[in-house]
Amino acid sequence: MNSKSKAFLALVLAIAIAATGCSAQWVNIALQDLPVLTQMALNIATLVSALASGQQASTADIAVIQNISAQASRDLNLLQTLYGEYKANPSATTLQKIQNAMADLNQNLPTLLQSAHISNPTLSARITAAVNLILTTVNSFAALMPQSSAATTRKAPTHSLLHANDLKKLWNQQVCAPTGSPALDAAFAAGILR
Repeated sequence: MNSKSKAFLALVLAIAIAATGCSAQWVNIALQDLPVLTQMALNIATLVSALASGQQASTADIAVIQNISAQASRDLNLLQTLYGEYKANPSATTLQKIQNAMADLNQNLPTLLQSAHISNPTLSARITAAVNLILTTVNSFAALMPQSSAATTRKAPTHSLLHANDLKKLWNQQVCAPTGSPALDAAFAAGILR
């Protein structure tokens, strides 16, 4: 991920967190963005499938990237379920489960990514960008979560952290942007989010 994209993402997230605060809207924000994050996780596997058909990825790379995609999808689906449960019936127990699921996601994905040793440097950079975008967004949700019962009663503007369209735009810029290689570009084009 280039430094310009990182700086832009950090600025957008900082503004959104400052504007949103720890309001009761944190659940709605997460529920709006989690389907996009889940699609991103699934698109990681789409990317590798397209690269495999064009002989642009090794069998070992394909296996580890599919594992990253599957783990991210499972964890994000669990988060979405827990957020839905919390919205329907807020409880400290469900809040703790959400925090535990976020902690697992933050531990599992970087560990899988680190152990992947993806041989294609462009592919490695794009998968890293995908994982970082997912984790940064999930961690932004965590920053909005109440830390005490007083935090849930505070009023804050109802700005969303990042709209789904913003997440899609960042994905397309960081993960699916053209590389100059026709084979890679065709594969990355298959992962574009609309």
